Amino acid sequence: MWKPYKDVISKVMPKALIAIDSFHVIKHINDIVNKHRIKVMNKYAGNIEFKTYKNDKYYMLKKFHYFFTKEYDNIYNGYISIPKFRISLNKSSIKDFLLSIDDDLTEVYKIKEEYREFNRNTNFDDAKELLSDLITKYRNHRLEDIRSFGKLLSNWKDEIINSFIKSDSNRRLSNGPIEGTNSRIKTIIKTSNGIKSFKRLRARIIYSINKDVALKIPE
Repeated sequence: MWKPYKDVISKVMPKALIAIDSFHVIKHINDIVNKHRIKVMNKYAGNIEFKTYKNDKYYMLKKFHYFFTKEYDNIYNGYISIPKFRISLNKSSIKDFLLSIDDDLTEVYKIKEEYREFNRNTNFDDAKELLSDLITKYRNHRLEDIRSFGKLLSNWKDEIINSFIKSDSNRRLSNGPIEGTNSRIKTIIKTSNGIKSFKRLRARIIYSINKDVALKIPE
């Protein structure tokens, strides 16, 4: 059970194609961006409170941490309130300011966005060539974390390419839905602070993840 699953699959199912879920690759590059954000943020820790958001870089990097890892299109499109400075800014202004703070942080953010664009819009036929170009670029990057990311892409190149294979329903295969279901089940268990009856727990889970299914507690 301790052997890498790729080795096990190659022996048990030698003809199987292995695909890595894009979620895990995106998480890895997000972790790199967040690491750099915290590093830059801590440079400004302990400074006195400033009267304008442009001077209080620590506060802005901490408050708007999600700008670095969340899909930009999914960030609220209206004016965002910043009570500390009694102002409201649109997301474009906030993003531009955050990326003006540090060149390395801006660079890893752009790399993250570049890979997300590749993952979002590439098809299986083009994936091999485009991924090879990204690997070459990243492995020769001046930042060590990006070179490490390029090595990861190189090590999992075939599995990443296979992730662009689509099913009969024209959707890329992903374990995202089942991981989401597992997460909801864990949340139910955690927030309930204990459920003695398994039937009741089962009913709550069914109701939570299958709201269109008639609920019936088994006898």
